[in-house]
Amino acid sequence: MPDKKKGGVQGNPSSVPSTVAEPFPDNVSKPFWAFKEKRCLADEFFDAYVSFKELQCEEYFWEWKSRKIDETLMKNLTNSYRAFFSENPIGSGRFLTFMVNNDNLKDLGKLYMSIILSNEFAKDSGFPNPPLFEVVHNATTSDSLLHFINLYNESVSIACDKFRKDVGPKNISIIPTHDFSKESSDWFKTLHSYITDYQQMFRARVERFRPLIPRSSIADKAGFVGAVLATKRALSNYHAFSKILGVDTYPIIQASVLPFRGGLAPGTVKDFALNYPGLRSVTLSSAFRYDFPVENVIGAVRLLNKGLSRIPKKIFAKEEGLRIKRIEDVFAKHYAETVKNMPAFTRINDAMDVHPQIRKTFALYSLGVPPEFIGTGHALLEMIKEKMVKDLENIYPTIKQDLITAGRLLNKENLNMLSKTGPFWNSLLKDVSLVEDYVGGSLGPKESEDFVHRNHTSNVFHKMSAGKDFNDDLKAAATARHCLG
Repeated sequence: MPDKKKGGVQGNPSSVPSTVAEPFPDNVSKPFWAFKEKRCLADEFFDAYVSFKELQCEEYFWEWKSRKIDETLMKNLTNSYRAFFSENPIGSGRFLTFMVNNDNLKDLGKLYMSIILSNEFAKDSGFPNPPLFEVVHNATTSDSLLHFINLYNESVSIACDKFRKDVGPKNISIIPTHDFSKESSDWFKTLHSYITDYQQMFRARVERFRPLIPRSSIADKAGFVGAVLATKRALSNYHAFSKILGVDTYPIIQASVLPFRGGLAPGTVKDFALNYPGLRSVTLSSAFRYDFPVENVIGAVRLLNKGLSRIPKKIFAKEEGLRIKRIEDVFAKHYAETVKNMPAFTRINDAMDVHPQIRKTFALYSLGVPPEFIGTGHALLEMIKEKMVKDLENIYPTIKQDLITAGRLLNKENLNMLSKTGPFWNSLLKDVSLVEDYVGGSLGPKESEDFVHRNHTSNVFHKMSAGKDFNDDLKAAATARHCLG
């Protein structure tokens, strides 16, 4: 494996991890190490260890919920698996990063103290680097980002007085979640203000910057093709921003297994990396890690760890960036126009406990209607009329193949029957027809596993229509596609 590129995190030397295990619960199969179907707190703890040791992930995103297990995570994880972490100390080749989604002062106080105490424990244990020095945060203004850092610095001062010695780390770094709701120029003004104000305020140089691009969730607003284009554009903008500011930028793409949410699966890692020039790290959801044969997962993680540091950057010229944004907006517009009529899927979502973020896509896939096609056909028709198809294909060369791949989960019989029940389904049927015209062929199952998926989605539709139980078919269909949604 090539040497990791060294870069300071507010002055602390550290390598840049390529693979980030993220415990987002989109897996249908239980982890290979689990005895029970339902997860408990101890499983969350063990998941981090297995991701490091067995799967060779280089970083783990842990969702901070202000629980006791969160506060003592670093110490307990290290003590429980001392042999492994003595050889692979957290902060040197293995990284633990909290994800924070609120600004409650009490919760933040616990978070800051956990970081400080973890650092003290690491020093006492002989770890060469601070174990916790970065935090993922969804703040969207420069003031809120600086406020988060200021509160941490105040906590360090209080801890120094309390323990009557220097404690730290003195500074921490925020991994900001890219805000697609803002105009691109406004978001980068926010980041520019935050970084320059930080350097002036704390007299510490920001040597590296790791933005998180939520490819998996932007699809819910921009649609499949819109999300691909938005992510490509964001990567380009981050590297242009990096040149202007003189700060090394290492973007992280948050993705899931199925094409709608990113299409990052063990068998697609090379194609994924080629599709997103300039990415440096990727998150690996639970479906990536546990819905495929473990040997395939380990091989894919090895490829990512070895290859992501070599991915070339691509910066679009201003005119090209504007053209991408225009195309992106067309796909987002048609997606929004179609999805506003989407039904609630109450019966399907009541049948299985899935994360709220993927409830709609879970239901669509379970009926054999891939969400990748929502609004896509109508957007392609507009591209043809506006003579912009070549521009689209230059920016997104694999679009036809990706749509054909998504179409392998299509159950046309179900969609034809659903199209008679409401405008959403009728529009989606037209989308599929237009996509077939564009790719020059019929969409549908290609391999044996695809046909198994189609059969179970037929069972879901017909059993649901007849008022019968369809839970087993829901799970079987999800197993065949290697992800809940």
